[in-house]
Amino acid sequence: MMQALRAFTAFVAIAALAGCVVKETRPLPQLQAVQATTEVPEDQLLDVGVRLFDPGVSKEIEDNPELGEKDRIYPEIRKAEARYLPGQVGSTLAGAGQWGAVRVIPPTVEVMDVMVSGRIVESTGSVLKLDIEVVDATGRSWIRKRYEGPADTRAYKDGAGRARDPFQNVYATIANDMLAARQRLSADELREIRRVAELRFAQDFAPQALAGYLQHDKKSGRWKVARLPAEGDVVVERIERIRERDAGVIDTVNESYAAFSERAQEPYLNWRRYSYDEIVAEEKLKAQRNARIGLGVAAILAGILVDTNCSSDACARATDVGRYAAITGGTMAIMSGMQKGEEAKIHTSALKEISSSFENEAAPLNVEVEGRTLKLTGTAEAQYAEWRKLLAELYAEETGGVSANPAPSPPAPAPPGGG
Repeated sequence: MMQALRAFTAFVAIAALAGCVVKETRPLPQLQAVQATTEVPEDQLLDVGVRLFDPGVSKEIEDNPELGEKDRIYPEIRKAEARYLPGQVGSTLAGAGQWGAVRVIPPTVEVMDVMVSGRIVESTGSVLKLDIEVVDATGRSWIRKRYEGPADTRAYKDGAGRARDPFQNVYATIANDMLAARQRLSADELREIRRVAELRFAQDFAPQALAGYLQHDKKSGRWKVARLPAEGDVVVERIERIRERDAGVIDTVNESYAAFSERAQEPYLNWRRYSYDEIVAEEKLKAQRNARIGLGVAAILAGILVDTNCSSDACARATDVGRYAAITGGTMAIMSGMQKGEEAKIHTSALKEISSSFENEAAPLNVEVEGRTLKLTGTAEAQYAEWRKLLAELYAEETGGVSANPAPSPPAPAPPGGG
């Protein structure tokens, strides 16, 4: 009798505890990007282009979005994040005052002083994981690394903490690692990066006129200056004017991404907050379900295995009571656990509905960019692609109608992480 009562008492106590456990989260320390304390010399000040990220969505999930729901991968949200997250990295870099112009750029921009590429590995309201690669114009790799961090949940509450992105620590870490990589380079190496970027752009438009100024090692992928154009070179000056126009269009494209990020910020933060709440609730329910089902099975087994070797009728009756109580309680626990599983499915459906709502809120922003005589429309990426075609026409006009026939640049590095 005592054996049956102990089994049932233990079951009741553990089941009660299983429903009361709440995971406490301590506030995260808030990291900041290192701020500039001295002015960087002009000839060493590097411009940074942050390419749109790879959304990290496989073709299989792209074709069948339902396959990604288990891992909380929603293709349309990932596409929006691929535009939004580079803006957060760019804003962090610009705010540090350590760089020249910092722009979010389409993948078709071939060369800038420093290029940042990224791939979204995981992104929910709870955690962010990014594969980041940073390469300069000479082909030197600065960073190839996975960055990840939990959400700072203060951003999900009303008050001062809400102004800070929940994953600002991740962006600040990227910015600080980039600064550390730059500081390992000499002044001459920084100047070389700027010269190579200028000459690579010029070579795209006048490959024959500028042949021999750059050397490219196909094996290592590195570029270096072989010799510099003469002071006042007409071709170089003409292309420099085109480069200034190109920079103006890139600025306009960057502004369109900034406008998109501003418009998406509130619904995206709401999606993250609700996503976080749903994940916490779902995981808690799953834990309760598993605990209750496990305890229910244990209680039933305990009831079945109660020792029936009694020497009196009173002992036999007590044993039957204990067995019945354990089996009944175990069955109720299993049913309760199954109910918790159904509640978890409800939360999963709510998360999907929230995600669909954000997909509608965060549609890409279309802007117009004026060329000389051509109006560019469509998404920012489409606008820039059209602008690059127009650049060849502009160069042809300025060279008396002789087409530049730009030589193709080496392919951009593959997104980190195999995306």
